[in-house]
Amino acid sequence: MTGRMLRALAALLAALPAMTCRAAPKEPGVRPKLTSGPLAATRPVDAALGATTDASADAPNDAAPVLAPLDADAALASLPVQGFRDAVVSVPIGATDPRPIVVALHGNFDRPEWQCDVMREITEGFPFVLCPRGIPRRDVSKSLDRWEYGSVKQLKMELDAGLAAVRERFAGYVADGPIVMTGFSLGAILARPIVMEDPARFPRVVFTEGGSDGWSFKRFKNGGGSRVVFACAQAGCVPKCRGLAKRAERAGVEVRVADGGSIGHTYDGPVARAIQAEWSWLVEADPNWHPPNSSP
Repeated sequence: MTGRMLRALAALLAALPAMTCRAAPKEPGVRPKLTSGPLAATRPVDAALGATTDASADAPNDAAPVLAPLDADAALASLPVQGFRDAVVSVPIGATDPRPIVVALHGNFDRPEWQCDVMREITEGFPFVLCPRGIPRRDVSKSLDRWEYGSVKQLKMELDAGLAAVRERFAGYVADGPIVMTGFSLGAILARPIVMEDPARFPRVVFTEGGSDGWSFKRFKNGGGSRVVFACAQAGCVPKCRGLAKRAERAGVEVRVADGGSIGHTYDGPVARAIQAEWSWLVEADPNWHPPNSSP
């Protein structure tokens, strides 16, 4: 073997350690991220737990501080709420920047875990999703684990306490600013007057199979309201909500109808996919739904 060949072989052997690959760390409890979809253009990619990037060294001095990747035992966590039963919260595991809040109110004879799970899928795990528990159904066995809500006043107090609990438990990771309000059936019905009382706090709304009655779109607009999605899973819901959309347009409120087909009174499956298809439009222009230091 010539001297030139020996030197080449030695160089190759020296380079081998640098060429060895290791698998990227996995984020525990995080659902697989979609490679495309309605949120692909708006949601930042979560950093792997414990990972750092060279980009932070070049960030301007006035840039927001980079948070340690948010860790949690589970994607859906129980959240103690002062004065009320524990809520459920979907946690944006791996987040290194403040994330917005979505409120998800379940229906009658329902569970907050179910509502949170579906809304986590719709939003691809990007925001915090707060799912207040409500009160137990008293006409069925406790083993069924079914829940409802009481009055609007009672629900509003539980909601306020739940939002405070999220901000306290995940201090630093919760973005300031408006909240997206969503509700199904009874949850949507009771949420409408809460939204109308403070549209600036809840300027973006998704109501599924309920909450379409009693709207004053002019009042919603003048109070800071912006966009509404009415989601339907029954045939009769669609024409009614399209009529509402025309009324809303005259008041300057943008409304879209998410048609899940005539599949019955539900909020998952085709209905959830129809809502997800409208999500980017719903949160458009809200900076909390975009990566830091980037334009929408």
